Amino acid sequence: MTTVNTGSQRRGRRVVSAFAAAAGAVALTLAGTSAASAAQPGQHCVYSVSAHEYTCHDTLAEAKSQAGTRPQGRDFLRVQGEIIGATVFEDENYGGSSLTITVPEPCPKNGKVDFWLDLSDYWQDRISSVQAWSTCWLWLYPSSGDRAGPYKDNHSYVGDYINDRTVTVGLS
Repeated sequence: MTTVNTGSQRRGRRVVSAFAAAAGAVALTLAGTSAASAAQPGQHCVYSVSAHEYTCHDTLAEAKSQAGTRPQGRDFLRVQGEIIGATVFEDENYGGSSLTITVPEPCPKNGKVDFWLDLSDYWQDRISSVQAWSTCWLWLYPSSGDRAGPYKDNHSYVGDYINDRTVTVGLS
């Protein structure tokens, strides 16, 4: 038996193809916005450097718990394959929204930045205080390419130069 394509069959295929292309574009748009909407005001998020994904919570305690860690002095024990490298805060004195950054291993002291995070749209130009964890030191980079740091422990205020200007965080 021979199948003949009629005009209506071709139009139907074009409609199906156009619908599939539109659905794919919507899916790509939604996927592209997940990092951009990685936080809402008052939320506390965790970013996994290894998995390249954000998860957000209503409280800082929930975020740190999700980060898979439990405190032991200044260091954190590995529980779910990652450790906390740093937490950055929207406001001075560790207030407002927070972003906890997890890394696969303690930061080696090798003279270079080992882990990078280009901040989501929400987090750009918002960081005012920071906490360094494990062996990690924080470096804060404004859009000019300069940097501030290293922040080696808790800093309730990052300083006038970098306050609300950070677009990239580095951990070394």
